[in-house]
Amino acid sequence: MKKFFALILCIALAFSLAACGASKESDAMNGSALNDAEFYSAQVESGSGDLKFSADSLTADSAAPESPNQSKTDEKIIKTVDLSVQTKEYDKYISALTASITANGGYIENSESDIGGYYDSNRYSTYVARIPADNLDAFLAAAGENGKIVSKTENQQNVTLEYVDLESRISAYKTEKETLTKLLEKAESLENVLSIQERLSEVNYQIESYTAKLRVLANRVSYSTVTLRIREVERVTETQPTLWQRIKNSFLDNVDNLIDGLEDIAVGILGGLPIILPVIAAAVIVILIIRKLIKRRRGGK
Repeated sequence: MKKFFALILCIALAFSLAACGASKESDAMNGSALNDAEFYSAQVESGSGDLKFSADSLTADSAAPESPNQSKTDEKIIKTVDLSVQTKEYDKYISALTASITANGGYIENSESDIGGYYDSNRYSTYVARIPADNLDAFLAAAGENGKIVSKTENQQNVTLEYVDLESRISAYKTEKETLTKLLEKAESLENVLSIQERLSEVNYQIESYTAKLRVLANRVSYSTVTLRIREVERVTETQPTLWQRIKNSFLDNVDNLIDGLEDIAVGILGGLPIILPVIAAAVIVILIIRKLIKRRRGGK
């Protein structure tokens, strides 16, 4: 009888230990699944020793929600500004502009220039400058010197969630990389080694890809983009011209057009003298010959 009770006690103890172990394993798995990162698991089949990997799941929801008390200074804002500028001192403005870009720690990303044509001698330029976000206000204030800003468009894009999501994905893949590296050290069969190495290659590619995206996004946040369209003018446009100013501007425009037209005519005539003079000389000779022939005919009659 004592042996029977001892046997029952051993069986009950064994079941109790098994239940505790299963409970701990379940809690560990649930904790891993609820972690806001990439889910990864390795499972060993009994008797075969083969490793099977579950597909990773990375979603935007994996990023931790932003705290409502988070400081606005932590937000990632992309700022873009578009300016149209008129200046009567074109060369001076361009020189001051490039100096201001350098002084504010920025650089010129792209530039285009038009030196003017036959019908329009005024020059045009378009500059795309990248300015550190902290120095943007100082640069915009200097952009109005030696010229007049006739139009301004400013845009702000909040990319905080996208930024945090990229950081979360990178962190999740790095965690998986560490797990795979440990598994690779313990792998014994060639099949396991090849499977782990294949997954490691994919994980490394994802880390590099998301890191590159994060760098581009960080650069756009750190450096604001300012597009300046600069036009050389003889008179700067008034912001709100009065009736007299409108009449004056219209009169001066017509005078300028008349002068330009006379200049074009003079240029056309003087420039065409090498052709016009021989034609006139030939015409005069022909006329003289015709007149002589007419006189001879009249004298003969």
